[in-house]
Amino acid sequence: MGIPLNLGTLVLMLNFYSEVHAGRIYGGKEAVPYSRPYMVLLERATTNILKPKNCGGFLVREDFVMTAAHCNGRSIKVKLGVHNVHQESAQEMFVKQAFPHPHYDNEEHYNDIMLLKLEKNVLFTDRVRPIGLPQTEDEEVPKDCLVSGWGFNIRGVKKGSSVLLDLNVTLDDSQVCSDNHAFCSSGLNGPGQGDSGSPLVCNGVAYGVVSCSMEKLHIYTRIPDYLDWITNTMNN
Repeated sequence: MGIPLNLGTLVLMLNFYSEVHAGRIYGGKEAVPYSRPYMVLLERATTNILKPKNCGGFLVREDFVMTAAHCNGRSIKVKLGVHNVHQESAQEMFVKQAFPHPHYDNEEHYNDIMLLKLEKNVLFTDRVRPIGLPQTEDEEVPKDCLVSGWGFNIRGVKKGSSVLLDLNVTLDDSQVCSDNHAFCSSGLNGPGQGDSGSPLVCNGVAYGVVSCSMEKLHIYTRIPDYLDWITNTMNN
């Protein structure tokens, strides 16, 4: 008989076998330029220096971006309408206030979700558009999904992709993940360092937030479980 594990225990056990990456897309391909208008590139500062390409995020309203809670920093700049990070972005602005989930646990990756209130509203264009969120907590989630990001994409090379990459992933039927407010996918290809905070998109809807990856396990915070908190935070 197997021993039941919570998600935090699973992460800690896998630490013995492979490095845990807080959010890289391995096996991805270049996205059609500007085909993911909800994607946001975050530059965050933990000291006095902005570190480019730390995390991804996604626009959910004209004044709010969603990302992972572990992407928080002393200050955060968002870049929208980006495909190639070496080219000028369509819009840039700083975050006015960050709202990490009040029960976020950095050690065990619980509740790894955060909302960023922008200093001003973004201007919607063909390159800058929000993505929809689930309508209810219990709606059926498609298994075939998409992850995009600018994270590491070559094994052994600690450098992010200069262009936005796409990767198709298939969600696992994991009760452990579901019980811990997460989706999981498995395999060598998946998101990892630099892709944290990017959306898990299924049928054009953002159902998850890239949280962390091990060698063959990829964890996404389950957005449907946080709809009340999301609504209250953005409206209040």
